[in-house]
Amino acid sequence: MKLIQRALLLAGISCVCLHGENVRAQNISDRYTGAQIQRDLDSLAKWIIAIHPSPFVHCSSVEFEAAIESAKSTFAGGGTLYGAAQMAAKICGVVKDSHTGVALQSFSNQLGATYGPLPLEIQTVNNRLIVTTSAGNTKFIGSEIKLINDVSARSILGGALALVSQEGDAELARLRMSEKLWNDIAPFASGIGISDSVKVQYASGQTEILPILKNQEMQGWNAIKSHATPISCKEIQEDNRITIVLKIKHFHPENIRTFRKEIKACFTRIYTLQSSKSDVEFSGLVIDLRGNSGGHIAIMAELLPYLTTSPVALPSGVQIKASEEARNRWGTGRFGLVRKTSYLMNLKALKSTLNRMANDSIAFVSFDHTIRPHRRFAYTGTAALILDGLSASATVSMASWFVRSGRGETFGEPPMGSVSGTFGNPVRLALPETSLAVNIASARYFTQTPVRWDARPLLVDHPVTPTALDIKRGTDSVMEAALYWVSQSKSIVP
Repeated sequence: MKLIQRALLLAGISCVCLHGENVRAQNISDRYTGAQIQRDLDSLAKWIIAIHPSPFVHCSSVEFEAAIESAKSTFAGGGTLYGAAQMAAKICGVVKDSHTGVALQSFSNQLGATYGPLPLEIQTVNNRLIVTTSAGNTKFIGSEIKLINDVSARSILGGALALVSQEGDAELARLRMSEKLWNDIAPFASGIGISDSVKVQYASGQTEILPILKNQEMQGWNAIKSHATPISCKEIQEDNRITIVLKIKHFHPENIRTFRKEIKACFTRIYTLQSSKSDVEFSGLVIDLRGNSGGHIAIMAELLPYLTTSPVALPSGVQIKASEEARNRWGTGRFGLVRKTSYLMNLKALKSTLNRMANDSIAFVSFDHTIRPHRRFAYTGTAALILDGLSASATVSMASWFVRSGRGETFGEPPMGSVSGTFGNPVRLALPETSLAVNIASARYFTQTPVRWDARPLLVDHPVTPTALDIKRGTDSVMEAALYWVSQSKSIVP
């Protein structure tokens, strides 16, 4: 609980948001008139009502209308792209759905084309902004940052918070997402642009100069520091015990055959270790889904057969709303030849139902085709699951099953969603005046029967957050806690 309280305290302190007219940026090439911004906001509100399956599950229609009027009046005299994005986020924010809001990566690229990103990343630790990655001097990793060109680093984070949609009451998850956006808006907020240099001041009083990069250069920097493969399975041995760590970065269908192959290889190795007569004992499995923002529910379903010994209905069903936009996004494409017992039959039924429905109508599609256990390699031993605030969407569905079934224990931070389910199937649209990309959920996934909906995020069994010293030393205290629990646990899941 202390972890969540700290996050709430920071959110309250940091929400001194940066409106477009109050920051130092001098470039006015991205300015829009009040009429243009208001037309965009009218379009956004219309799309949310037309596409979203349950826009008023977390707010009333009165609150939604009030947010629209407040956003339209704030920049009645015109504003920047950043200001327009803040107002779009303000309208989406009352819906409290992380799948409905400003498309953050697209916005970052759009803003970065003019101002560029800063090659420095931060994380909030005990109400302090700590450097986690930097293109500058590595001695500052683990240090607290105070100012960017004499602009408060905390106020920049407040500006990022104003752009990020929140899933229900998942304040910590919103904070973690805002931290990822922080370095994208820092140049704009501090009045500099591409090819300029910026002075970074630390709490210690030390300073350093960092360059502002172009988008392409930032992508290259990110590729270098994020060299890990989408899925990895490794053995960690301590004394005479081995633990398998399965890391999955996302559930996007980039290469489903490779994903299936890697998953099967991992659990084949577990089966081999369990069957071995060696003096080295197999302890259990740690599944690391930190930073996994989700993806396709069918890709997530490829993992569950190896973790269960009984059929699993996940999700239990999906609420969808018919619209031209949803049909254009999710009603097209073919599944090919699908066996009648396949989990994919659920998705075929979903698409078929969507295509038959009249616009503005709502339906509930039950997922009757369950996820069945693997015949040979279904693992029944000790398992731990690691999450953080960036774990979202399909990952939350997976975590929900893991917790409700008692499959193991969870470590890290509350994810971006609750045990009862999440929204999904976002439709991406571009606002007509600013070309700002926005996402709007077109489905609501329920993870259990009878259907219920909870705004509270899933709470982990063992809350662990890295300290500034952990970041400086490069140690993973969350993984260490999970590995220790697995090594000490003797429980076997039936």
